[in-house]
Amino acid sequence: MAPKAKKQPNENLKQEHVLQAVIIADTFNVRFGPVTLKKPRALLPLVNVPLIDYTLEALAASQVQEVFVFCCHLGEQIREHIRNSKWQDGRSSSMTITTLLSDSCISVGDALREIDAKSLIRSDFLLITGNLVANVNLSQVVEEHKQRTQGKDKSSVMTLMFKTAQPGHRARCREDEMFLLEEGLSKRLLYFQKSQDQRKFPIPKDIMLDHEDVIVHNNLMDCHVCVCSPVVPTLFTDNFDYQTVHSFVKGILINEEIMGNKIHMSIIQDKYAARVSNLQTYDAISKDVICRWTKPLVPDMFASGHQKRIKNGRHNVYCSEGVTLLRGSTLGNNVVVGGGTFIGSGTVISQSVIGQNCQIGENVRIHNSYLFDNVVIESNCEVDMSLLCSGVRVLERVRIGKGCVLAWETVVGPDVKLADGTQLMSEPQVDEFDDLDMSFEGDDKPQSDAANSRKVEESMDTASYGAKCQAYLYKPAVESDSDEEEEIEEEESWWLYAADLRDDQLDESDDSSEEGEDDEDDDEEGAEGAGEFALDSDDDDEDGEDNVDSSLGFNPKACLLKVDADFYKELVATLARADSEKIKEENVILEINSLKHAFTVPINEVIHSLPCAFIDLARKLAESSGSTVPSVLAAFKSVASRYSPVMCNYMKDSESQLTAIAGLGDFVIKNEAYRPRLPQLVNILYDADVLSEGSIMSWYNQAPSNTNPSRAKCHAFLKKLVEPFVSWLQTAESESSEEDDGDEEDGN
Repeated sequence: MAPKAKKQPNENLKQEHVLQAVIIADTFNVRFGPVTLKKPRALLPLVNVPLIDYTLEALAASQVQEVFVFCCHLGEQIREHIRNSKWQDGRSSSMTITTLLSDSCISVGDALREIDAKSLIRSDFLLITGNLVANVNLSQVVEEHKQRTQGKDKSSVMTLMFKTAQPGHRARCREDEMFLLEEGLSKRLLYFQKSQDQRKFPIPKDIMLDHEDVIVHNNLMDCHVCVCSPVVPTLFTDNFDYQTVHSFVKGILINEEIMGNKIHMSIIQDKYAARVSNLQTYDAISKDVICRWTKPLVPDMFASGHQKRIKNGRHNVYCSEGVTLLRGSTLGNNVVVGGGTFIGSGTVISQSVIGQNCQIGENVRIHNSYLFDNVVIESNCEVDMSLLCSGVRVLERVRIGKGCVLAWETVVGPDVKLADGTQLMSEPQVDEFDDLDMSFEGDDKPQSDAANSRKVEESMDTASYGAKCQAYLYKPAVESDSDEEEEIEEEESWWLYAADLRDDQLDESDDSSEEGEDDEDDDEEGAEGAGEFALDSDDDDEDGEDNVDSSLGFNPKACLLKVDADFYKELVATLARADSEKIKEENVILEINSLKHAFTVPINEVIHSLPCAFIDLARKLAESSGSTVPSVLAAFKSVASRYSPVMCNYMKDSESQLTAIAGLGDFVIKNEAYRPRLPQLVNILYDADVLSEGSIMSWYNQAPSNTNPSRAKCHAFLKKLVEPFVSWLQTAESESSEEDDGDEEDGN
């Protein structure tokens, strides 16, 4: 009998697949103000449990085997927390966690480039943030991505996970509001655009013509969960313009025909997934955890593993062991109280989370607020919709208004009232430039006037927060010069009035908070341009009439056209380069057209942006003379004269000229110093033959909008500014007609 053939050594061995995940434990922003100065956001307590533990629990439940936690700001604290957590004892989970620290990364793109340099990724992996709360099985989304890449769509590089949530849902972050187009059969992402309160979106015509089954989405919430192919870190390395996942998605969609890469979608409906991105979502997700929408990640089941055993009472009242409640104290609906906390008689707490070892005196009212561990509130105080960090002391008879944030170890009181939105910290805010010693050795110079005035200001602030206070006003380090940064401020202020909506919704279904669907806007604007479709969004006009600028008399955000910030920035840079390199006008037009297609912006947005971009170009040219308003106007006059063929190429008819005038109006509303100079700006474009007299008069005599009061008030405001120039036009026209009549009489 012939001997059997020997088997090859690895003939029956299959490659073991290890499911990997990358957690970006830094958000690279300052949305939580002074709270994250001493503790990273991933370690902030959400219903008395560190945020990152919710994320790790979701990964463990999804059978993830290897996790890389990428840390930047205060990363050593995150490493220490994970080192002392249950995930490292080897008994609670087989998941291995590796922390990666970096001080040089300033974006998600930098983090992925560093991960690519370390060659840590071996297969498809999950990319998530360290502030995710989810009870969905993420491995199913990974398996869906694998089947797709091993089947018909091998070019798919990423699958984005979204949660169904109607506009107005309390867990939707306003910054992440988006408008998507999906190919129904393949679940391929065709179009991606952040809505930013827009109600109309320009859709490239090719999408509608090339695809028979297109699904329009504005009812999705971005979970910031991505299933990525191993090539994704390499793509980030090859393109340094990719700083965020959203910029990566946009770049892939724009270059899809060239690179051949595709992005797909996965939509969950019956599970929970949301991200704590700011104070508004922190409040909303905390309420969802308390109301048990995140089960099993609920206080009595999940949080009990992090502290003493927690009992769940009626009306979602959770009390840990060791809580002392004196007679006469009341715990209302949706309250969590940590172990070792003392609550005095006559105190009423509702819709709030109280940390461990807190001391709350008599006759205290706490509503819709969040207290971290070791907070002390003395008698006869009132706290409404505020966040108090660990070690905070609130002395007697202090009233804390809505939206206040008291950072670590701050002391306020007694007998004071904090205005709504006040953010305080226990130490003076340090400016890195203040510590620079600019004097020569041996010089004995007094402190600068700026330093002295700053100390006076700090002492005045301190005095206003109580005689025994240890509190300094926190001022965000970010200036609100860009639209994105203005959105940050708007997001933070949204928390001030969001709780009024929450109180009526806490006991309702997760999918029932569909706000504003009946609030339809019939405002009809000009067509978005030939070759493009405009679709209305169902998003609410949340700015409404409430956020009125006292200097204007109306809400500017409700009437200004939203412009793609990346497109506008590149447009200004293109014009500056064209001016420095003396590029011909026809080539400048080609450059602008290329930008239009690259950023997929409608022609109306290009026309609207051009006058503002040329004014910004004039600002750059006037830098040598100090960039004063007169010098900028003089530079703009020269720029308008030179580039009038470029502007006239886009402003050929009355309708496009009306759009350009609207762009000038938006510019002066955003730049207060130029409001009195609006007549000169219009006159410069009129002298350059960019704007015709008929278009100016047509804009001036436009009927006010009946459907948008803010837009009507805005138009009236701009009319009043430009009235001197219009009067001059009318006078010049009448004088010209009289001269013509006189010439005719002389001829007769």
